[in-house]
Amino acid sequence: MTVLSLDFWVLVLAGALASATPIVLAGLGETVLQRAGQFNLGIEGIMICGALAGVLGSAAAGPFAGAGFGVLAGVLLGFVFALGCLAGIDVVLVGVALTMLGVGVSTFVFQSWVPSGRTNLSVPTLPAMSVPGLSQLPGIGPLFSSIGVLTYAAGALAVLTWWVLRWTRFGLRIRAVGDSPDVAAVRGVPVSRYRAVAALIAGGFAGLAGAALSLSAIGSFSPGMSGGRGFIALAVVVVARRAPLGVLAGALLFAVPDSLGLLGQTRDTGLPVEALHALPYLVTFVVVCFESRHRMRLRQDTAI
Repeated sequence: MTVLSLDFWVLVLAGALASATPIVLAGLGETVLQRAGQFNLGIEGIMICGALAGVLGSAAAGPFAGAGFGVLAGVLLGFVFALGCLAGIDVVLVGVALTMLGVGVSTFVFQSWVPSGRTNLSVPTLPAMSVPGLSQLPGIGPLFSSIGVLTYAAGALAVLTWWVLRWTRFGLRIRAVGDSPDVAAVRGVPVSRYRAVAALIAGGFAGLAGAALSLSAIGSFSPGMSGGRGFIALAVVVVARRAPLGVLAGALLFAVPDSLGLLGQTRDTGLPVEALHALPYLVTFVVVCFESRHRMRLRQDTAI
């Protein structure tokens, strides 16, 4: 299978959709939180706890219950984030503490569950969905027969998040709280309450993103398996300018190089495997730098 063949790029795109799913889910929650005027550096910790909760839930009651456990774990950590912010603690410190807490707690629980020297446990994974008609198309048919349930859910949730933020009273108040909290308070909008709700939503999305990591294909947990995707989700939200539909496109900027890196382990792409693994982070770094430069120019033009 050559790099230029259609089959190769179908595999790349299929892998990219799977890789983008947790980033999209975490990014959507962060979008809601940033629309409310806050940001959470603890996404990485919430995702890793969601991944572990997903595996534990799947082992107990199946993969869909595991996804629910992931959401619940995320909501609980989102509640911790909201409490920290309501207590007046700096939002950056709360986020960093959540990341450290999530990594530490997940590692401790996992090592207690699977002590060193024992074989890691595998649990049932979420099924893939085959799109009738499309899965029989020549060439690209395999792409539509291997997409996971949460990948479709991520696309649907992106549209739903856009609609809620754009057309509902709740979304209008969330945006008002983020754009001008003083004006919103004067008009009777409880700023702290809406920010707390946004933190719970963001936590739930991040927990589901973690469950997507462990339950979409792998069916097991390992410490550090989030691999920095929580911070990538933060970068994607910045690049997408807090637009839910933009998060979909931004996630693919990371996911396509990531998929190439995974395929590079089994196929000769002409590039070192190490370079392919570094490519998604390099792409994210370059895009964020260009976005920051663009915003700086906008500020300068506005000042003039």
